[in-house]
Amino acid sequence: MLKNIQTQRMVQKAMPIMVQKQNLLMLPNLALEQIIKQEIEINPFLEETDNFELDINERDDDFGDEILPSDSQEEKISTEDEYGYDDFVTDEYDGYKTKGDDETDKRLIFENIWSTDVTVRDNLITQLYLNTLTEKQYFIGAELIEFIDDEGYIRESLTELTMEINHLKEGSNFNDEEITEEEVKEILNLIKTFDPPGIASANLQECLITQIRDSNQDDEFKKLCEKVISDYIEDLRLKRYEKLIKDLGIDNEIVNKIFEFISKLNPKPGLSQESTPQDYIYPDFVIYNNEGEYKVELTDRNIPSLKVNTGYINLLKKNKHKNKETSEFIKENYEKAKWFIDAIKSRKDTMLRVMNYILKKQITFFESFGKRMEPMYERELAEELGVDISTISRTVKGKYVQTDFGIFELKHFFSNAMKTESGNDISSKEIKLKIVDIIENENKSNPFTDEELVTELGKSGYKISRRTITKYREGLKIPKARLRRKI
Repeated sequence: MLKNIQTQRMVQKAMPIMVQKQNLLMLPNLALEQIIKQEIEINPFLEETDNFELDINERDDDFGDEILPSDSQEEKISTEDEYGYDDFVTDEYDGYKTKGDDETDKRLIFENIWSTDVTVRDNLITQLYLNTLTEKQYFIGAELIEFIDDEGYIRESLTELTMEINHLKEGSNFNDEEITEEEVKEILNLIKTFDPPGIASANLQECLITQIRDSNQDDEFKKLCEKVISDYIEDLRLKRYEKLIKDLGIDNEIVNKIFEFISKLNPKPGLSQESTPQDYIYPDFVIYNNEGEYKVELTDRNIPSLKVNTGYINLLKKNKHKNKETSEFIKENYEKAKWFIDAIKSRKDTMLRVMNYILKKQITFFESFGKRMEPMYERELAEELGVDISTISRTVKGKYVQTDFGIFELKHFFSNAMKTESGNDISSKEIKLKIVDIIENENKSNPFTDEELVTELGKSGYKISRRTITKYREGLKIPKARLRRKI
């Protein structure tokens, strides 16, 4: 049975230009360049220009009424119509859409990097097929490579591997053939000779010994290192120098050389550089010193400047065959073009305002080449610029600035504040830098414990608890004192 029901609900509306400004603000310059090129292709009212100019306040009806059919006046797009957020996040809308919040972080287009992803397995397969083998051997090799775990090890026994491969051969060209342990062992040993050294090892000791044998050290030193790995790996891990000196009859210099050499070996060849994305950061800003004054420059030279194609508008005005579909097309794309240009201008203005404030607030960071940093919060910046805190979050997310002493993510400049003994606020990142400085200059034969680091920081006026020191040290990936010890 049909019946009318009246309900009341609250719906928050967002105008298209507001949604678009928020979305473009999240984009780094590298991604924005691609978005602009795409929009130029799909919107006939957008074109490149040498001058980034458009009168955003231009009246919509400068041409709109002329090209609308006289009998469709009441069907014109009302300026009072509001657009809900759903209009721009659903697939039903053909304009400027965004994805849901859960997917936003996953979109590579929002990351300010170029990435390539070539895995260790890809390289191993390539190396396998560079060898002259039978089809059966290729099959065994490809299956063995799939057994390599993320750290680069094959932990199954030879018997287990042979049973699994015999099971996997069902339905293959070798379905009626029995694959023996000897055949599997032969190809496994071949794979163990591939790069990266130590790949497909059964355990850590085999992995490190393979790398030792593959090194260009002299034979006597290699044998000594192999013995340490085989018989003293726990003493090596705990840096028990004295036991190695006594048992092996070697001096301090040789022990240090052994530890230094082994520490540079790769215990997880499956996580070597080839297996992880290779990221190349493209900075959004450049900060440079111009005769003693620091300046901010937006790296947007490759971003096309846009204007509305008035020539196309004039051509449509002369179109004698006017109809509702044509009118809607013109109105929609003309509005989109203006929205898009306005959003890009707004993005540029906001980004420069944010970066200039960061420069002003963190001027000591740039003057000290990154050694000092003031406490700063996104909330503080939002209040100073008179914008919502979400605008600041969108602006700094995934953006980078290039300086004379490195490239930094904008989020790097925001941190919590802590107080010195004198009552002054300092950034937690400044304390971390101080910890790094103290550890770099400590006595390597007797490194500072976390309790002693508390004392050392106290000498500089930093009152920090041992627990906080431990948290910062672990966050900086600095090992505890015992593991930093050297002779």
